[in-house]
Amino acid sequence: MKVSAEIEKDEYEIKVSHWRLLLETNRYYEIKPENGPVKRIYKEKLNTVVDETKSYTNGILTCSAFCIEEQVGEMHIKILQSLQSKVNTYMNELQLNQRAIEHLNSGPPAKSNLPEA
Repeated sequence: MKVSAEIEKDEYEIKVSHWRLLLETNRYYEIKPENGPVKRIYKEKLNTVVDETKSYTNGILTCSAFCIEEQVGEMHIKILQSLQSKVNTYMNELQLNQRAIEHLNSGPPAKSNLPEA
């Protein structure tokens, strides 16, 4: 199973899709969705939340995980925790940026270290 979650501004969506097991080896599974190419999932990556957000734009964050059917609920909780952690990280970084801007606005203009043209 693949569990995917996306937050876009104030909307949260979760998707659970079935993947068919084609091959199992000592190291990996080869799986295939209903429509799409075969994917190789290494066993150590099973039940691991993957952050699919390449860069934070337009208020969208996405995560996913592959798991067995019995662990879908557990993976949903882990995905929610991962998304919450990501939001907290962004909020903390933005607060630091805000403080830097406020500090710059409250003091005299900074002297530039750039060479004059």
